[in-house]
Amino acid sequence: MTSPNDGRGALRLQRRDAIVDAARGLATSHGSDGFTVDQVAQLAGVSRRTVFNHFATVDDLLVAACEQILAEATTAILERVDEAGGRAALDSVGEATRGVDLATAIATIHRMLGCPEPEDERAQRISRMAFDHVGGLLRERLRARDLDPIDLELGLALLFAGISTIAGLWLDAHPDLPTVVPDRARRDWDDLLDRLLLRLRTGTAG
Repeated sequence: MTSPNDGRGALRLQRRDAIVDAARGLATSHGSDGFTVDQVAQLAGVSRRTVFNHFATVDDLLVAACEQILAEATTAILERVDEAGGRAALDSVGEATRGVDLATAIATIHRMLGCPEPEDERAQRISRMAFDHVGGLLRERLRARDLDPIDLELGLALLFAGISTIAGLWLDAHPDLPTVVPDRARRDWDDLLDRLLLRLRTGTAG
């Protein structure tokens, strides 16, 4: 039997998702400063007050939208982690990034944040918080495996730091990327990712 509290919880989650979807769409089209809370509320079909009941600031809302994009892109990674066991679970995290469309996720986040310059501290903080959240999801899955905790922390820290680094290099080389990543830019991303994974696996440059 479903309690009234269950219904309220489902409604709250539904509204939150609608708000995040609305902010994501508006930010992707107009940039992080190109929309208002009133526009988010109207598109989500909620009141301005409801938006702030879920998110204290616009930056918190942007973090949630970035997290949503990254979570979608890393679904395949989480599935591979669930399928693998023991040490293979940690190894599979890096290798699974080859089959995940991180290029589109990073390009979408970059455009959603207004194609910021590297020194834009606000954009860096928003994207870093989103990456940290997704890294936390992977960490929680891997803690259930028979892994050395130091290996786990070092492995994830090196992987996510590496992805952040190559994302910066990639965006510097392709600063005006559309959300539909061109073939040349995608090949460049794949090359950078291959170099990162080789370095993580062997400790030497490719």
